[in-house]
Amino acid sequence: MIELKDLAKKKRRFKLILFLSYLLFATLLLASIFMLHIYFNNLTSQKKFERQARIHAKDKMEYLNFFYENVSDTLKAIANNKNFLNFVGKHKDKSIVENLFYTMISSDKYYMQLRYINTDGNEVLRFDRRKIGSKPYEIPKDFLQNKYPRYYCRQCLKLPKNKIWFSDIDLNVEHGKVETPFKPVIRIAYPIYILDQYRGFLIVNIFMKEYLKILTLSPTFNVYLVDEQGYFIIHPNSLYNWSSYTKNGKNIYKEFPKYAKMIMKTKKPLFIKNKKIFIQPLKFKNSQNLRLIYVEKIEKIKDSEHYIEKRTFFTVLLAVIVAIPFAFLFSSPINKMYESLEKKSNELKNLANNLEAKVQKEIAKNAKKDRILENQSKLAALGEMLANIAHQWRHPLTRLSLILQNMRLYSSKGKLDEKTLNRYVQNSLEQIEYMSQTIDDFRNFYKEDREKIEFKIENAIQNAVKIIEASVKHNGIDMEISADESINYKGYPNQLSQVILNILHNSKDALELKKVKNPYIKIKLYKSNNSAKIEIKDNAGGIAEEIMDKIFEANFTTKQGTGTGIGLYMSKTIIVDNFGGNIFVKNDKEGAIFTIELPL
Repeated sequence: MIELKDLAKKKRRFKLILFLSYLLFATLLLASIFMLHIYFNNLTSQKKFERQARIHAKDKMEYLNFFYENVSDTLKAIANNKNFLNFVGKHKDKSIVENLFYTMISSDKYYMQLRYINTDGNEVLRFDRRKIGSKPYEIPKDFLQNKYPRYYCRQCLKLPKNKIWFSDIDLNVEHGKVETPFKPVIRIAYPIYILDQYRGFLIVNIFMKEYLKILTLSPTFNVYLVDEQGYFIIHPNSLYNWSSYTKNGKNIYKEFPKYAKMIMKTKKPLFIKNKKIFIQPLKFKNSQNLRLIYVEKIEKIKDSEHYIEKRTFFTVLLAVIVAIPFAFLFSSPINKMYESLEKKSNELKNLANNLEAKVQKEIAKNAKKDRILENQSKLAALGEMLANIAHQWRHPLTRLSLILQNMRLYSSKGKLDEKTLNRYVQNSLEQIEYMSQTIDDFRNFYKEDREKIEFKIENAIQNAVKIIEASVKHNGIDMEISADESINYKGYPNQLSQVILNILHNSKDALELKKVKNPYIKIKLYKSNNSAKIEIKDNAGGIAEEIMDKIFEANFTTKQGTGTGIGLYMSKTIIVDNFGGNIFVKNDKEGAIFTIELPL
């Protein structure tokens, strides 16, 4: 027969074993949950880092491309100027051309030098600027140099007609030595032909220090700019800038020894997940291959490590707190077990009572996610709007510049009478009115629809086409519209225009990416079975069958590194929720056909 004393000992031993068992169980359980949390938190953090880095890199690439196009347009404007061609071919109008050069170099504070060099490599006309924003000045004839020994001169003397030449981004050299303090520069040249005879070239030197600073500026990342040999052009620590010219010899193989070869070999955007490193290759207009490297800032890494340490401490503490009541609970008499069951029952009852509140909370979370997607869509639309305005304004700005040059020319010769002045003023006002009307058109287009109105669907199509028309023409894309003008609809015209604009942008991007010969976009509006149908067709080759069902999903994109995956998702949401219609896509032999169906 078991003694009470032995029974008491066994009971105490059982309680101790039970307590230790539950302590170990609770610790392992919470540790597992914590490790899963850390894993998914890191995964989310990696995706966020990659997304932000891709967006940042895309913005910087667009910024550089706009800069290059702007300089190219300036050189072409000079090269096609009649006075300049008279100066080159007949040695006339030198004073006019000097004024033209002075005007052009004054128009941009980053222009360092503007020159015309003849077929012998001699500088014929040259304007310089000592530093960013300083007043430009003409170099006297006795100080002009022969530049034939320089590599860029020999290359530019071989340029074919209408070919823009870009040098590498490098440090300025004067009298055979690198100028100090360092002055990063780039040279852009354009050949001069008169009656198909080569007569030399125009070349502009540009201060690149501020452009490179903007290119690598980020509040979120440490950004490195690396040359083809792995040396740093820009480093977060400015002591290592232009390391190929300094004694420290800092390079990517010393900074990232484990990943350097991978970084230098990649020709596409690359994300190294476990180290949060994103690489964006930069293929410039020249043959220079640079790389932008994005790395998470040390401050963020330290915050993350501190967060893990705190969570580890609280996990152990919570394991002890949870284990104690569990041990006492299961070692207590049956009446306590009953009380525990009753307590759990009450908790379940409270949980059921609070279920509706939790459901509402989850609905609010989903609504917040939808608002975030909508805001991202608005930001993407804003970027597209600015790009379209730039295309619309480029030609009026060039015309205004030439009008002002001609006014200065006539004034310097004393020929600017009242009639001529009024004509130039009238021409200038017409250009300004066109630019003002462009802004009004864009503002009205992006104005939010507050209530349903009766409108012609054809007008909504024309409004969308007007926004993208300049960009489409710039890329040589033919646009054809066939519309039934009698179709009216009650709804939100601006929202419908924005949906059409999203699809047009996708077609334009696909045609540009695939470099289609004779590209076109066709828009057709017609009635069918009590519905209005808008078909948008292109000849970009269509959409792959395996992704056809995914293109209207949120965050799905085929534009790796540039797309957001928001446009088509928001377009379908607008058509389905706000119009009660539908949007779908199919392929034919030439490309994709998007159809918007609106019930009449």
